[in-house]
Amino acid sequence: MTFSTTSRRAFLATLATTLVVDQLQAQATSLTIGTNNTPLDRRALEDLSREALRRLGMQVNIVSLPSERSLYTANLGEIDGEGLRVAGLSTSYPNLIQVPERYIGISFVAFSNRPDIDLSQGWAALAPHRVGFINGWKMFEANVGGARVVNKVDQPEQLFRMLVSGRIDLALYTLADGLALARSLGMDQAIKPVEPALKNVDLYLYLHRRHEALVPRLAQTLRDMKADGSHDRILATLKAG
Repeated sequence: MTFSTTSRRAFLATLATTLVVDQLQAQATSLTIGTNNTPLDRRALEDLSREALRRLGMQVNIVSLPSERSLYTANLGEIDGEGLRVAGLSTSYPNLIQVPERYIGISFVAFSNRPDIDLSQGWAALAPHRVGFINGWKMFEANVGGARVVNKVDQPEQLFRMLVSGRIDLALYTLADGLALARSLGMDQAIKPVEPALKNVDLYLYLHRRHEALVPRLAQTLRDMKADGSHDRILATLKAG
C-alpha cells in the first residue's frame, strides 16, 4: 500500500496529534499542588479542588511546603501548581498561570495585644511599629517595608508568641485563621485583630504552564460550582467544622 505525499502528511499529523492528546491525558489524571496556606485556607483549597477536578475526571494531591519554596518549586515545574495566592504573581513567576476564577476571599489583618494601636490609615500606619509575618507571604512583603522593624518567621505560632512576649507590636496574619490559632494557643483573651483589615483580597490557584489547556476548563468548573451552590456548601462545611 502506498501513500501520496499529501496523505502521508495528513496521516503523520493525525498520529502526532493523537500521541500528544494521549500523553496529556496520561499526565493529567492527577495534579500535585503546593501550598503554605493557613489551615482553613488549605482545607478550602483541597476540598474545592477535589470537587472541581473530580468533575474533570482528575484527582488532586496537596503538599505542604515553605511559602517561598512552594512558589519556586511550582515555577520550576517540579509540582503542577501553587495555591492559594493573591492575583498577579505570574509577573514574578512566569511559568505559573493564574486560574482566572476566585477560590475564596480573605482578610489580611494585624493582631495586637495593645488596644491603643490605630491602623485606620492602612499600611502607612505600620511605620512606627515592630511587625512580624510569615516569610514568603507576598502581600506583606510588598507593603510593610516602611515599618520600624520587620521580622519574618516560618510558623504562625512563632508570631503570636513573639507578640505576647513583647518582641513585636503587630502579628500580621489572616483573620479567620488568626482567631482560630489564638483560641488554640489560649491567647484569644490577650490578643485581638486590629480593625479595619489591612487588605481584603481574593485568592487564586496557579498552574504550571504545561497545564495551560486546563486553566479555562478549571475556571469554568469553578463558576459552575458557584452557580449550582456546591462552592458555598463546601465553604459552609469548613466553617462549621
